[in-house]
Formats: sequence, C-alpha cells, structure tokens
Amino acid sequence: MTMPTGDQLLDELLAAPDRPVLIRGAAIVSMDPTVGDLAVGDILIRGAKIEAVGADLSETATRSRASIVDASGHVIIPGMIDAHRHCWQTQMRRLWADVDVMEYFALAHMRLGPAYHPRDMYLGTKLAALGALDAGVTSVLDFSHNMRSPEYSDAVVTAWKDSGARGVIASSPPMGGEWDPNWLTDLTRVRKEHFPSDDALVTLRIGLMPQVLPTIEGDVLLSGERIRQARDLGVGISVDGAQGPGAAAHIQRLGKEGVLGPDLTWIHGGALDDAAWKTIADTGGQVALAVTSDQQLQIFESISPIQKALDVGLRPAFSIDVECSLSSDMFTQMRMALNVQRMQAGNRRFRGDEDAPAPIGVRDVLEFATVSGAKANGVWDRAGSITPGKEADLVLINAGEFTNFPLNNAVATVVLGADARSVDTVFVAGRPRKWRGKLLVEDAARLRREVVESRDRLLEAIDYELDITA
Repeated sequence: MTMPTGDQLLDELLAAPDRPVLIRGAAIVSMDPTVGDLAVGDILIRGAKIEAVGADLSETATRSRASIVDASGHVIIPGMIDAHRHCWQTQMRRLWADVDVMEYFALAHMRLGPAYHPRDMYLGTKLAALGALDAGVTSVLDFSHNMRSPEYSDAVVTAWKDSGARGVIASSPPMGGEWDPNWLTDLTRVRKEHFPSDDALVTLRIGLMPQVLPTIEGDVLLSGERIRQARDLGVGISVDGAQGPGAAAHIQRLGKEGVLGPDLTWIHGGALDDAAWKTIADTGGQVALAVTSDQQLQIFESISPIQKALDVGLRPAFSIDVECSLSSDMFTQMRMALNVQRMQAGNRRFRGDEDAPAPIGVRDVLEFATVSGAKANGVWDRAGSITPGKEADLVLINAGEFTNFPLNNAVATVVLGADARSVDTVFVAGRPRKWRGKLLVEDAARLRREVVESRDRLLEAIDYELDITA
C-alpha cells in the first residue's frame, strides 16, 4: 500500500472525511480500563468514530483501504476537556494578569461586558476555541455570561460551529449593564433552532450562579425553578461561583428541597463547608475546579479545593476560567493541581497528621483533564477516552522533541514534560484540526486583524489605555 505523507495525506483526509484512517505506531494512553494502554499501538477511525484500538490493526486497515497516519514517536491521549472557560473575553488575553477577583469583576463585567457587540462575542469565542485546539483541548464548556440579546446568543453558537471544536455552551445572562430581560425565553428559541438534538459537535447547557454574593439575583440565580426549567429544556446545568459560605448554605437549601442531581456541575468549590461538599457528592453532582484561577485571582481561600473533592469521593474536572488573567492550556492545570495536592498531603504527613491523604499521581490529573471533564460537560458518552464507539477526539503529543525524548513514561511525559508546543496533531470527531504542528484555520490573517480591531474598539469604549510593556 502506498502511504501518502505530509500535505498530500492531509488533503486526502480532508477530502474524504468518511474514509477509514489508521493512526499507527504510537504509545496509546486510552483512559479506558477496558481498552488499557499500549506501548505501541494503532487506532482505526471510521468517519467520526473510533472503530478499533489494538497492538496491530494493519490487516484491518488494508482490508478497509484506510489512509495511514504514521504516529511513531508520539503519545496519543484523548482530547483534553476544559469544564469552564469564559470565552467571550479572549481578546483581552493576559491584559489583567495581576488583578484579584473583585478587580476582575469590575473590569470584565461592569465595564467591558456592556461594551461588547455580537461580533465581538463571535471573535472572542472563536479565538478561544482555536486556542484550545492548538493546545490539545478538544472540548470546552463555554460559560458565556454576556448574552445580552438573541443576536449575542446566535453569534456565540456560530463561532463554535465555525471553529471545529467540541463546544458546550452554558448560556447565561450578564452580571452588569443593560440586557434583554427575555433571556430565558430566548434560550428556548436557541434550543429549538440550534440544538434540536444532543449528539452534535456543539451542544447546550444553562449557566447559573448560587447565592455567592448578596448582589447575585434574578435570572442568573440558581433555584429550584431554574433547575426545573433547564430539565424541561433537556439541558444540563453548570453552576459557576459555587464557593464561599453563602454558596454553601444555598447548596444545602437546594439539597433539602430535593432538586439537585447528576445533571449539575459545580464550578470552583472554594470555602465550601463539609456539609455542602457532602450534598454535592450525595446528589451525584460533578465538580470542575479552576486551579490556577482560585490562586491567581485570590478567590476566597485562594487554594483550589482538590482534597475536599477527593475526600467525598469526587473525581474533579479542570478548567481554565478567564484567559484575560490566566494561561490557556490544560498542561498548566494538571501540573498545578498535582503540585498543590501533593504539597498539602506531604505537609500534613510531615506534621504528624495520621489522617494525611495519599498523594495523587500523574495518571490522576490526566484523568481529571479528560474523563472527568467529559462527565462535567455532559459529553462522556462520546468523548473523554479512547474507546471504540466513541467519537475520535484525539491528541498526538510529540515525544521525540528534545524536551520529551527519550520516552520512558507516557503519562508522565504528557503531564510533566509536554506543553502546547508538544501538541503535534489534533482530531475532533475524526477530523484533523491541527496537523503536524500547524493549526488548520481558514483565513487566519483576517481573524487576527479582526480580533485586534475588536480589542482596540472595546478598550477605547471603556477608556482603557493599552500598554503592552506595562
């Protein structure tokens, strides 16, 4: 069989998306205990889905006339999954690196958000989606809390569909400025018009907040009524700001009402008391930690509650949160979480605590960045592991570059050695989205130009002077 290479192979894959593809000769970390891991193995893709995983699928590939991707020298993992990011803000990447959470709130929600137009929403969201793909994150929960009118909602949906990433839009009303009060009615339209089924690449959830601050009220506030409305729409619920004494009391009240369930994902979790954590666990909730956000933005305890989640039997997901202040990649989240939990566990053991927890390992945090993220985003039936029958969301990590070579431990190489530059190739639902180190973007020059124009207009609108050397 003649094996095309380089651009010829890419053209072949793009031209015939339903043709079988064999990814051959990689170390495979499946995150599926029934599949296991392979030091050298193959993955056969047919259309959007994984057909088979095995040590040598060359015979099957020959019979099916599969295109062959040589992945020797690489580690293949499931696409990493971000369980909470505010994508509309991405034009402001790292602009506010040293602010705390209240300064962020004042800048992003009270000043910046009201200045956005629907086109700005589109550009920020699409840029976030492409940045995620570039870093090996194939699915993102976009907690889009600047939905000021139907046009804003449509712009966000279009951005995700145009990006090629697996987007999960948690639609939420703004927290500052004027906006259309018919947000919830429009969400019903969005569900009917854009999301008639739940098996598409882009899906819908609702984004709400608990009573974390006295100022949180109205449509954005989590309540039994809002939970019932979400279930009537057939969408899951992502709860941002699940942190602090107010939120803890709110969670316990809702628990006693009997309205909580496994369709809720709780984000952050800082400064929740033991009773609130028990309520989340007992009602089957998922948890998404914002590891760098809690610490960088100094939110409540300023330490992500990894151990609290583990203590009640929860396997937490990870999230980026806000790119205007934080890094964009999941490698940073994995390393930060690993170090924080091991630091705390080791410190307790050093001080003679007989109940000190066991330290987590590199496979744990890779699980949190893949399996747990898929469960938190409601896409576990199709993503989060390399499992036959699931969709082919795959990331090829270059283990041959000098920062990773020689390959001695596949999982540790991904967690401790790799970064976004190591992400060589990315498939989403069987389609290549990054190829041999290059993100596949149509009209990248135009997108870059429009993002800069959007950023400049927005900063001028809020009278904020840009100084890139400040």
